[in-house]
Amino acid sequence: MIKKTLSIVLPLVGLGFAIWWVIVTARQPMAAPPVSPPAESQFDRRIAGAGLIEAATRNINVAPPLPGLVTAVFVRENDVVRAGDRLYQIDDREQRARLVSAEANIVRAEAAVSTAKADIANGQEAIRSAQANLKSARANVMALEAQLADAEQIVARNEKLYAAGDVAERVLISSRAARDAAQARVAQAQAQVTQAQAQVTQAEAQVRSAEARLQEAEAQVGVLRAQRAELAVNLSRLTVTAPQAGKVLQVNVRVGETLPMTPTTPPILLGDTEYLQLRVDVDEINAPRIKPNLRATASLKGDATKTVDLEFVRIDPYILPKRSLTGDNAERVDVRVLQVIYRFKPPAFPVYVGQQMDVFIDAE
Repeated sequence: MIKKTLSIVLPLVGLGFAIWWVIVTARQPMAAPPVSPPAESQFDRRIAGAGLIEAATRNINVAPPLPGLVTAVFVRENDVVRAGDRLYQIDDREQRARLVSAEANIVRAEAAVSTAKADIANGQEAIRSAQANLKSARANVMALEAQLADAEQIVARNEKLYAAGDVAERVLISSRAARDAAQARVAQAQAQVTQAQAQVTQAEAQVRSAEARLQEAEAQVGVLRAQRAELAVNLSRLTVTAPQAGKVLQVNVRVGETLPMTPTTPPILLGDTEYLQLRVDVDEINAPRIKPNLRATASLKGDATKTVDLEFVRIDPYILPKRSLTGDNAERVDVRVLQVIYRFKPPAFPVYVGQQMDVFIDAE
């Protein structure tokens, strides 16, 4: 009898417990109240978007123009720099050595220029001297030719007188000897003219050769000076400076690190924070409703009581895939957005570059 009763009661008890358990577990848990109230818009017709704070000049990645070892870092986060201030230094020992070598090569080339100029001056002096010798030799030939003409006239006259018996034979022989001597002197003088002309030609050739060497040396000096200027520019680029005034937002480089030409992480992140810029992502569905100069407000995520009024800057005319706001630039979500740029003066409460804000745009 007891067994029969238990066989009926126990299933009923199990069924009742199962029903009670289903009822209890099916109750909805009470939602916890939010830490802060959600952001609300003051506009009746509004477009909502998520904004990312940037520097007014956008965030500037100051990467090295040349790869190399970092030997010094001159700034820290929150430092305010002016255009041209040093940020960090790349090892420049090799560039300095190459610059010294270039200077030495320029000195050697300039010495070659000076030597060529001296050779030209000496050659021109030699030309003047040879031309003077040539002029003197030609004048001597003319004088000796005049003497030869006189001697030939005397011989002709003595031959007639000797034929007439008016002069002795020795007088005729003496006049002929004088004529022959005059002819020899003329021949010697003409040889001197030829020699002086050859000296002039040789001196002119030496001058032309020196002028060619001078042109080559001057061209070499120009090439070496251009190389020195290039090395000096590269040397100056190894001292990385601020391209414009702003605040140092990030310093991701340390002494002893080797930086490539295109580092994945910006060594120095710089931006002008006198004004802050808000890059608002608006879903492409709402893009037709966006117009220039629409009013907008933004509030901090997590504290909707802190709001700022925004000033319209521009609309970027390209709808692009939205970047995920997880911090990884490679991540994307399956939506395209129109980016609207606003700006605002840093408020009394703290805001930071890279911070997200909730944005409401007046769509009236």
